[in-house]
Amino acid sequence: MILSILWPKLFTILFLLMFYFSVLKRGRIKSLYILGLVIPVLAVRDLLYLFFPHDYIMALSDIIVITIYLLWLRTYTHKHRLDIFYLFLNGIIFAAGVAALFVTFIPLSQFYISILIIIDAIYLAIFLGLVSEYNTENAAVILRSRFIIIAAFFLIHLVILLYGYSSPNIQEVIIPLSYFIHGYVLFKYSLIFQELDKENVTFLSNNLEALFDFMKNLGNAITRKIDLPRVMEIIVSSAVKNIGADAGAILMVDEFEDILKVNAIYGIYPPLYPVPGIVRVSAAALKKHFIETPIKIGETILSEAVRTGQPIMIRDVSQDERLKYNASDDILFISSALVMPLVVGNRVLGVLSILKRAEKQFFEERDFFHLRTFADYASITIDNIHTYMEVLDKQEMEREVSIAADIQQKLLPGTLPEFPTTSVASFSRPARGVSGDYLDIIPLDKDKVAMVVCDVAGKGVPAAMVMVMIRSILHLIVSPKREAATIIAWLNKGITGRIDIDHFATLGFLTFDQQTREVVYSNAAHPPLLVFRRKINKILQIDTRGLPVGIEKGSRYYQKRFKLEKGDVVILYTDGIIEAMNEAGEQYSLALLRRVLENNSILPANELVEKIESDLQHFVGNAKQHDDQSLLLMKVD
Repeated sequence: MILSILWPKLFTILFLLMFYFSVLKRGRIKSLYILGLVIPVLAVRDLLYLFFPHDYIMALSDIIVITIYLLWLRTYTHKHRLDIFYLFLNGIIFAAGVAALFVTFIPLSQFYISILIIIDAIYLAIFLGLVSEYNTENAAVILRSRFIIIAAFFLIHLVILLYGYSSPNIQEVIIPLSYFIHGYVLFKYSLIFQELDKENVTFLSNNLEALFDFMKNLGNAITRKIDLPRVMEIIVSSAVKNIGADAGAILMVDEFEDILKVNAIYGIYPPLYPVPGIVRVSAAALKKHFIETPIKIGETILSEAVRTGQPIMIRDVSQDERLKYNASDDILFISSALVMPLVVGNRVLGVLSILKRAEKQFFEERDFFHLRTFADYASITIDNIHTYMEVLDKQEMEREVSIAADIQQKLLPGTLPEFPTTSVASFSRPARGVSGDYLDIIPLDKDKVAMVVCDVAGKGVPAAMVMVMIRSILHLIVSPKREAATIIAWLNKGITGRIDIDHFATLGFLTFDQQTREVVYSNAAHPPLLVFRRKINKILQIDTRGLPVGIEKGSRYYQKRFKLEKGDVVILYTDGIIEAMNEAGEQYSLALLRRVLENNSILPANELVEKIESDLQHFVGNAKQHDDQSLLLMKVD
């Protein structure tokens, strides 16, 4: 009898547990973690009931389950002031129920607890019913599952109210069936994650096309005439059209005053601050006022983005006090806003902002990342045009060399990021002022980082522009969930056919997890990765098959996984280092690089890089440098 009651419930819980972890692998979000608390509650409840078959145990556990669902809902809708009363009342009942298990004279009817559970379900149902796609972000799983949640909770507990928990049919059939409520919600999560994967693939493909069109339009505009206002118009119109916004603007920091000035507008872009009543009469008057009124740094969210250097996303303007003047139903109305600072190195040039003006139309996270890619490329373009115009005015150097060198310098990370368990260091030296090398460190999340060293064939502006393209695509497609080989394959598809065949690129790409110390490495015909194993005092060469990117669109790339230990060192480098020649025509070689690494592996990362660079310069002597040299090193502290 006991087993007939227990096994259906335990079997269902085991199924829920396996299904839960399979869904969790596809998306680790706070709401899923909270929903997972239901499973141990059910397991503990059923085991306790096996030894203490008391209805209070079942009833009190149902109160906990509904409370967990309320907490789950609040990860989407945030807390409500009535929740305090709800939790207080249920806390009292729960404490009384627990006490009644041990003290028989406490008057507490299981019937009244069942009534309370139904009231709790009503409370949860009310707030589930208030959720919509307009007032709750990422509400799809709630909208798709709330009917089943509400209906199942009511029907199941009405039956329990009539027959009691102790009924064999309730224990053997109804309670195991009730567990499938949670399985249904998990199933909806699984479907949504599957849809998101498909949407992300489509979104990234469309973004690549939009990015290339954007680059092409900018290139055509610059080729015909160096016209910065026209370039800014192309930037803001491309951002608005490709992200599906309604209006946009670029404002630049004044060289001499601490203010922002409007440089380009697309669509009807209302000021994001209060304006005089006389300006509200027409869109033309509004635009004229916006263009002619400088914004002090420190006022409005536009200047806030400039002051902090951080992007701002306001999904629903009606919920943000900073834009309260734009929430009214008049000519200033907007529904959603994205503000992206234009940053080169540590300097903020200005800000790119786009708006949605239609009611109940909001930006999503992917729009935010798409605009960040546009802003990244736009910042470099605008700054390079400024640099180019300065070179023309001063006539200090050849135009092509100076611009390409400036582009190359800005592509390198200004300051290397710091990590709690590893240290990184690098150096990059061009052969003739313009480098075809590119190295970068891209944080993926708080624990994971991507590292890349790339060598573009050719020199000058064409090679530098290919590097800009590679950098823009990498920053768009890298993700903590995407494998290294997949990233290189996507990059290859993106640039093949869009660049000359003689401007292909080799690169080594790896991701490193700070927690697990796992490296995932993939290679596109680049020199192999060097790994110094401190434990065995030996250097390993890690390599994978793959053509250079930009040659064949269908090229396949592979990857290898391995873990690092304390004291281990990894080095990404270009062939300009090992092929550097001295005056006798002898190459520096991989053997000499390995020797410096082995003899100085105990040094910190920055000192080890200095040793390598010093040894290389000593070997080369006065011989002319014939190729670019770049090296990126990471050491596990």
